[in-house]
Amino acid sequence: MEALKNYLIKNFEQVFVLLILVSVASINYLIPYKLAFLNFYFIPILLGAYYLGVHKALMGGVLCTLIVTLYAYLSPESFMPKFSQLDLWMNILAWSSFLILTGAVVGQLTTRLKNEVEQVRDLNRNLEDSQARIEAADKELRDHAENLEQKVLLRTESLEKSKHAVEDLKKKVEDALYSTMDASVVRLIIEKRLRTEKRRISILFSDLKDFTQFSEERRPELVITDLNRLLEEMEEVLLDYRAHIDKYMGDGIMVEFGAPVDYQRHALMATIAGLKMQERIVNGDYPWQMRVGISTGEPIIGLIGNRRQTYTAIGDVVNLASRIQELCSPGMITLDTATYEEVSRFVEAQKKTVFSFAESEDPRFVKKIADCTERLDGNPDDVDLMKKIGFLFLKGNYILQAQEHLGQALQADPNDDKVKLAYAETTIQLNQMDAVAIRGKKNRLNLYEVLGLKKALDDREKIPQELCDQYEEEVDKLVDYPEDVVLPVEALDGSVGHSRVVGFLSYAVADILGLVAQEKLEILQAGYLADVGKVIVPHHLLNRAGSLSKEEFEEVTKHSRESVRVLRKMGYQNNGIFEIIEASHESFGGSGYPLGLTGDQIPMGARILAVADTYNALTSWRPYRDRWDHRAAFAEMKRDAKKGKFDPEVMEVLGKLLQM
Repeated sequence: MEALKNYLIKNFEQVFVLLILVSVASINYLIPYKLAFLNFYFIPILLGAYYLGVHKALMGGVLCTLIVTLYAYLSPESFMPKFSQLDLWMNILAWSSFLILTGAVVGQLTTRLKNEVEQVRDLNRNLEDSQARIEAADKELRDHAENLEQKVLLRTESLEKSKHAVEDLKKKVEDALYSTMDASVVRLIIEKRLRTEKRRISILFSDLKDFTQFSEERRPELVITDLNRLLEEMEEVLLDYRAHIDKYMGDGIMVEFGAPVDYQRHALMATIAGLKMQERIVNGDYPWQMRVGISTGEPIIGLIGNRRQTYTAIGDVVNLASRIQELCSPGMITLDTATYEEVSRFVEAQKKTVFSFAESEDPRFVKKIADCTERLDGNPDDVDLMKKIGFLFLKGNYILQAQEHLGQALQADPNDDKVKLAYAETTIQLNQMDAVAIRGKKNRLNLYEVLGLKKALDDREKIPQELCDQYEEEVDKLVDYPEDVVLPVEALDGSVGHSRVVGFLSYAVADILGLVAQEKLEILQAGYLADVGKVIVPHHLLNRAGSLSKEEFEEVTKHSRESVRVLRKMGYQNNGIFEIIEASHESFGGSGYPLGLTGDQIPMGARILAVADTYNALTSWRPYRDRWDHRAAFAEMKRDAKKGKFDPEVMEVLGKLLQM
């Protein structure tokens, strides 16, 4: 029964319509007293209003009205019968029955409604009670939260104060460390990676000529101001070339290259830094001249001291660098043999032989030796000078030096009997003194005075003279070569001069291709600046002899975009240059990086740069290989062009320029 009730309530709308239809049909076909039964329709309408709502009840009423009206229209006589007394009582009976039934139905509905209203009231009372309990609990929680928040706030403020105090102390400690130690040393100390070891590095000593006299003739504050101005410029140069500034010694500086970070091209970095230091002295209009001495060897490096520590180098190579600086001519950079051998392919230098003697030695003898050796350095084939120096050393009883110079003279002039006799005499004396300390054995230094960097465009093995004559002057007039920007980067991997050649060749190719002046200028500048982003590449990867892993290669590929970022930071704003640099390692066939562009998607300037860069890289010395012959390099590039690496049109133009 309950299931039937639920079903009827759930489907009351359908039941309601069915009830109306059945009622209409029954009344109009079966009941003769149709007029009396019109009151029956109140029942379904009341039920519909209760269960279905006003809208559905009104629709039901309209439906009933339409149906009854239709029947009344079709059969009006059935609604107007002649009444007898029995008919009257039957109408009254029907009317009263419907009335009572309506009362019963409405009463039942009202009772049900009251019950439901009472249930709602009970629910509301329960809800109000629950809400009151919730509000009480909420108030209690808020009070607790406010107290807790206040406690947390106080604790947080206390922790923040402690944190700020620690950070302030940390900053003061770091500032103190950075003011007395190199940043890389501090970082390695903090990371506990600083080691005491013996390592091959380069040492630079610099000193100002006649600074003592200058300082004694001026007020102290002026001396310190001028000196600090100079040291500020020297620091800038040295840090550009990754130097570790060991200490200031009055007007002198001691510097290590290749420590604490093991840059492999330390000798080259030290030499170029020395050149730039001398350049700053000249351009800064300082009243002094500087001497710079550089030596390369394996000192002991590490932290020394107890409470006050310093990172420094100890050993013969340090003493040698100091001694070379003392022997250096003012305004020059002087190298020992070990340093010169590492940088000779990059710098122009002249040999300078120096002998040091005991303080008790005759000054006239020392001056004669110095004058003769200086003349011999300028003319190393002068046999008479060799003989003269040999006999001077023999007279001064410097047997080792005498034999060396007499031997050189004898090789050049084997028929000189006097030299033969003197050479034999020195040989006999050396044999007799084999177990005895020989005078002057350690007093000779073969040094080299640096005249400057070699011009990369003067390399005739890669650039024909006609090509250089045609474009060098034009290129130099267009834009200044940004040497101070690119040299510190090129010194890292021994590629000094690479950017100048790439820019030069790229400009020449662009000119033959008929590009407009603005495009040629952008290509020239892009060639100069394309590799400045190599600072982001770990230095050990730049000098790697073997192949790179996938992860290492991905590190290298970042440098083209890094170049653009660095240039933007420096103030460059030419988007044409940026587009060329970013795409300069794209391959014509699509196998390049960073975007894998192909063909005409690659800017013409980038296609030109790719060819010029590869040609100069192959024909230049690198730490991990010797240079290629220019013909072999171009032939290899032609094979790569057929495989889709380079633009064939650009390759053809480069071949014509190189007379291939």
